[in-house]
Amino acid sequence: MIANHLGKHPRRAFPDDLKDRIRQSAHGWTTVSENSRIMEHRLAVVVSGLFGCFLLSLVAWACPTNAVAHSVTFDFTGTFGAADPHSLGGIVIVPIASHPPYPASTISGSFTFDADMTDSHVSGTVGQYNRTIESLSFSVTKPITGDAYQFGFDPSGSSGRPAQNSIVVNANGAAVNQSYVLSASVQNVVPAGPIVDGDNYFARQFFISLLKPSSSVFATDALPETPPGLSPFSLYSSLTNLNGQFRLVFSSTHGDHTLIGNLTSLTLATVPIPAAVYLFGTGIICLVAMARRRLTQVS
Repeated sequence: MIANHLGKHPRRAFPDDLKDRIRQSAHGWTTVSENSRIMEHRLAVVVSGLFGCFLLSLVAWACPTNAVAHSVTFDFTGTFGAADPHSLGGIVIVPIASHPPYPASTISGSFTFDADMTDSHVSGTVGQYNRTIESLSFSVTKPITGDAYQFGFDPSGSSGRPAQNSIVVNANGAAVNQSYVLSASVQNVVPAGPIVDGDNYFARQFFISLLKPSSSVFATDALPETPPGLSPFSLYSSLTNLNGQFRLVFSSTHGDHTLIGNLTSLTLATVPIPAAVYLFGTGIICLVAMARRRLTQVS
C-alpha cells in the first residue's frame, strides 16, 4: 500500500526560483572566496615590495657609496696635568688639596672625519690625511666655579695662523715610532670673546698625539675607522713625553700658552638610525594593518 501510494505521488521537484537562489548563493560564496585569495595575493605583493624598499634604505644608510663622504666620529675624554708656561682662566692642571678639594680640569668632546680621504703621503708607512676633519667640539671644566669653557673647530684658521686640519698615521715597523696625531685649528665658543686672566687668551690649536706605543698598534698607515686603544701609548712626562696625549694651545700678547693632558677614553661614537627610517618602517606597519583590516571586512 505504501509503495503504491508513493508511486502514485512522485517526489516533488524544487521550484525553479529556489534552485536559482541556491545557485546564486553558492556562486556568491565562491566569488567571495576568490576575491579573498586575490586580495591576499595583492597584500603579499605590496608588503614584499615595501619590505624590500625598507631593506634597501637600511643598506643605503649603513653602506654609503664612495661618492658621499664616509663620516666617522670619535668621542674623547681626558684630564689636564701640565701647562707651559702656566695655567689660565680657572683651568686646574694639578688637583688642589683645599676644603673642599678641587680635581684637575677635564676635557670631553668629539671629532668627525672623512674616512675616505686620500692619503697625500706616498711612503707606505706614513699616512697623511689633510682636510679630513669635518667637525670638532669640546668643553673644558672649571672645577672651582663649576662651569665650563666651550671650544669649536675653526677650519678657516681665522686667527691668521695657517689652518690646521689633518690626521697623520705612522705605521713604522718599529713600534716605538708609531703614532696617531690629529691637528686642528680651534676657537673660543663660550665665551665668544677671549678668556680674560691678566691677559686676553684665544684658543688657537688642538692636538691629539698618541706617541711611542709599547707595542705595535698599526699594521698599515690607513686611516683607522675604529679608535686605537690608549693603553700602549706614552703618557705625559716632563722627561720622555712633553706633548702628553692632547694639547690645547692659546695665544696672548705674551706668546703661546699650552695646556697638556692625557686621554682617559677614545671611543667610536654610536650613530643613531635616521628618523626617516623609523617613519618609513612605521608607515609600512600601518599600511599592512589597514590592508588586513579591509581584507577581514570583505571576508
